Amino acid sequence: MPLRAVVYTSERSEGVTGEQAFRLAADAERFNRLAGVTGVLLSDGQRFLQYFEGPEDGVSAVYARVQAS
Repeated sequence: MPLRAVVYTSERSEGVTGEQAFRLAADAERFNRLAGVTGVLLSDGQRFLQYFEGPEDGVSAVYARVQAS
C-alpha cells in the first residue's frame, strides 16, 4: 500500500489558550488514529510543526481537516 506524507507549520491563533490548544491536539490525535494516520506534532507553545503519514485516503481526510481549521 503506498503511503503519503505531509509536513506543515502553523501558529496558535491569538486568544486560543494553551488548554484549548491541548484539547484540539487530543481531538486531532483521535481523528488521525481513526484515519490510519500516524505522525508527530512539535510545539513551542506558539508555533507548531506537524508531520503525518498514512494511506492516501486517510492523509487526505486529515489534511482537509487541517486546512479547514
